[in-house]
Amino acid sequence: MRYVIFGAGRAGANIEAYLRHLGHGVDVILRRTALMDKGTCRGLIATADIVAAAIPDGAIPAWYEEWSDEIGERCAIHFSGAASVEGMAAYHPLFSFPRSVIDMAAFEAIGFACSQNAPAFGDIFPNAPNPNFVVNDTDRAFYHALAVVTGNLPAYLWNKSTPEIERFAGADVAKIMSVYLQSLIDRFQESPSDSLTGPVARRDAATVSSNLSALETNPELRALYETFLRVAWPDFPG
Repeated sequence: MRYVIFGAGRAGANIEAYLRHLGHGVDVILRRTALMDKGTCRGLIATADIVAAAIPDGAIPAWYEEWSDEIGERCAIHFSGAASVEGMAAYHPLFSFPRSVIDMAAFEAIGFACSQNAPAFGDIFPNAPNPNFVVNDTDRAFYHALAVVTGNLPAYLWNKSTPEIERFAGADVAKIMSVYLQSLIDRFQESPSDSLTGPVARRDAATVSSNLSALETNPELRALYETFLRVAWPDFPG
């Protein structure tokens, strides 16, 4: 199978490396090339079986409109979890890619959310053992919201709380926090629907009240804690 990928950001670079790892041919078109050298782009598309857009969600509809004539009957895909573009299939990797290319064994474990009526995952990515599932068009917004809540929201919390913990932990804060966060993942793997621990889980009102008082010096973290409390312990007696 031969692919052309528009975009070489975090997702694009990792997917390129993975496709090569699987034994496929890949050409990557950078944004500058797409803007300045249409002839080269057309030539690469002409040799491809699959044309992929690894670009920001909001740019995908205009990208497809621009290149649809050249793509013709070839399969056009994108990797957005939220965007729905008529004429394109979506294969969203449920993963947060780093700036560097990850280990290929780790990539094989990444789950992909396929759009409704998309060609089978194995037909688009031959030899790829990744778990994959279909999200109907009516559920895509909800699916993506879940991805944001479960991934981006915790990352925001870690980013906001780590500088505060650094006051106590010092320069080793990243290592210390990584071990702590890994323990939370371990508890989740043990019990995916019941892994909450701590004072809210054990209904320790005195400790929760003390937490809230201590967070008065950081209104943003206190507000986040209060939001968590409202949904996890609606009848908190405080």
